[in-house]
Amino acid sequence: MKLSVVVGTYNRLSLLKQCITSILEQTSTPTKIYVTDAGSDDGTIEYLNAIASSNPQVIPILVGEKLGQAKAYNDVFRLIDTPYVCWVSDDNVIVNQGLDTAVKILEEKPKIGMVALKVRDKQGPFVSAPYIGGVSVIGVLNVNQGVLRTSVLKQVGGFCEVFRDYGIDPDLTTKVLFSGHDIVYTKKMAIHHYRNWSSDPNTPEYAQMMERQKQYKALYAERYSKYAKGGWFWQLKKYLWALFRKGIGFDQHYNSDQPIFWNLIPRDWHNIMTSRYISITDPMTTQRKSYHLIQHCPGYLRPRSFQVEPLS
Repeated sequence: MKLSVVVGTYNRLSLLKQCITSILEQTSTPTKIYVTDAGSDDGTIEYLNAIASSNPQVIPILVGEKLGQAKAYNDVFRLIDTPYVCWVSDDNVIVNQGLDTAVKILEEKPKIGMVALKVRDKQGPFVSAPYIGGVSVIGVLNVNQGVLRTSVLKQVGGFCEVFRDYGIDPDLTTKVLFSGHDIVYTKKMAIHHYRNWSSDPNTPEYAQMMERQKQYKALYAERYSKYAKGGWFWQLKKYLWALFRKGIGFDQHYNSDQPIFWNLIPRDWHNIMTSRYISITDPMTTQRKSYHLIQHCPGYLRPRSFQVEPLS
């Protein structure tokens, strides 16, 4: 086997079925599928046992309790023996052979440590966005779902369990980048996300979601904001981009999926201009490639005080 996909689930049987079916149908790379279940009682366990009996590549991990996403994933990551590993959620559906594309990129480009699987929400509050993934306060473009070299994942310690559920992906993205590995995005959409979040700001669920978002962003800022100092060229990029947006009323077209320059959509340009680690020459250097939005942290920008504990 070459790739291990780790899926976390809890009482979302219909979504989980879609997820596993898409992995099996959309992936030709020899793959193991680990499904870590937190104690579902909706038929998920029976389904997993049944599908595992006919598909040995599906490996149920029946935890039986909620450990938090970070720990649940890390416990499975420790078992991985394939060269590449991917984490997805049970509400994800793989499209356009996204996992195969990511593995091929990693095989051909040794400097790349992680490939972001471009994700588009198909329901929930962010359906208008051409793809998801925001830029952090220190200029790192987040990877919501990704494929990594297993050696890189274990080197950086997997997910930080302090974050538990929210914020585990931006933290991992930053750790991979600051450890000297490049990160790229697939050009094609790789995942459709059926996000089970309320889009009504007046509901308790929406308020709870926003509070958790606020908490993880505060924790992330506490951990990493000290590394945002300096970077005059990054500040200049952001300033010029803000002027450009204001001058042409860009915000009205921010979520457009129509290319505006160099065959890039507005969201692509926003990420290039607001990220500290993506070069403004990215559209040219990735023109004929299956990936773009290359994040690279040169040695002189890597925080000397930054340390990670390997996953063991």
